[in-house]
Amino acid sequence: MLTQIVEVGGLGLIIYSLILEPILHKPGKVKALVAIPLIFPAITQSLLPLSAVLTIIVALCYYRKSTEGLEKQLKPAALAFLLLAMAKIINLSLFWSDTANVFWSKILADFGVVWSIHHFLLLVGAGILAVWIWGYIRFRLQIQIFTIIVGSSLFIFLTITFFFVFLLLRNLETDALSHLRTDVNVFQYSLNRQQMEALSDAKAIAQDSGFQKAMGENNSDALYKITSDFMLSQETDFLTIASSSGEVIMRAEDRDRIGDNVSEDLVVKSAFIGNPLSTIVSNTSHSTPEILIKAASPIKNKGVVVTGFIIDSAFVDGVKEVTGLDVAVFSNNIRAATTFTAPDGKSRFVGTTETNSEVLDTVLVKNETYIGSLSILNRPYYTVYAPIKTLGDKTIGMLFVGKPQTTLMATAQKSVDSTFLVSIILMAISIIPAFFLSKYIKENVKA
Repeated sequence: MLTQIVEVGGLGLIIYSLILEPILHKPGKVKALVAIPLIFPAITQSLLPLSAVLTIIVALCYYRKSTEGLEKQLKPAALAFLLLAMAKIINLSLFWSDTANVFWSKILADFGVVWSIHHFLLLVGAGILAVWIWGYIRFRLQIQIFTIIVGSSLFIFLTITFFFVFLLLRNLETDALSHLRTDVNVFQYSLNRQQMEALSDAKAIAQDSGFQKAMGENNSDALYKITSDFMLSQETDFLTIASSSGEVIMRAEDRDRIGDNVSEDLVVKSAFIGNPLSTIVSNTSHSTPEILIKAASPIKNKGVVVTGFIIDSAFVDGVKEVTGLDVAVFSNNIRAATTFTAPDGKSRFVGTTETNSEVLDTVLVKNETYIGSLSILNRPYYTVYAPIKTLGDKTIGMLFVGKPQTTLMATAQKSVDSTFLVSIILMAISIIPAFFLSKYIKENVKA
């Protein structure tokens, strides 16, 4: 914002000086009407940013002075400002770089086609302007000395400013990634707490006297009422009762789905030998895979209770509410739950895959945590991916936490603005002694 204010102010001063300065006409030539003020209101009412509008006006002013009068040497300046104005207009399209359309997001992305054209026009325009300025000052000693002094001061101030901004952004980036590592640990702690809660629920229902009585009497109605009431009160997502042979005799979430056998389930096997167990598992039986917290507890040699939670959108939304970050849970490399939503704000990007080979190799193959910057759904993010491990230390998926890089820039903006403001003030102050010093040197050279 600060640089834009300075740029607009500078362009305004150039326009002011060009309008006040008379055109050098040939003797006897009638002065033409000034067209610039007539088109100015129409231009300023358009949707173009003010800096682009002013740059176009500067180009038109130089072009008018070079064509109506004798100052043909101003044509390069007109061309330079015209190219700079075109670059600014093209730069407007980059505001839509975060579009959900894949084609346009690639065209408008950093280092894409539009970005390259924008910077090419800036480079050519600045080059033409620099050559023109050098041609103007090379035979003027005082202006040369003044330009060298001011330019040197400008270079020093800008170097210090950019170095400070670079260090600031690096420190903020390092701090952001460090906090993300902590946040993913908080995420993992939440999953561990859910495992303990699921195991506690399984033990509670297995030891309930009313439940044991219903099991002993094979009273399915009483068993369904007790288990369904318990599931609702504890807010678990499923509650399954299996016999000592592993046959499902009751599912509180779906009473009619019984008769299948769960004896090969690892948590059920552990419960059969008297060891209550809770772990994280991946359920790939649905079109979109799920990550489940599953716990099992024995029922005094009568079977097992299996209960737990599905890590769904409500869970990741709760994590985001606490941390303020975007989060996701992956079954292998497929998003099973995520806070990322489509542009309509309703549907979520579940079922989509993570394709970054470095992430997949680090997390799913090496069982390590990945930390770095990535493009997620066409937006730059600082990210952390951590492995989700089940029994036997086997990785079955990934935890993701991410922070948009734009938030980091917003945080740094105030410090950057303050730094540029101080630099501009110091440069403005240095102009005064530079003018008198260049004048003094010129007078002594003449002497």
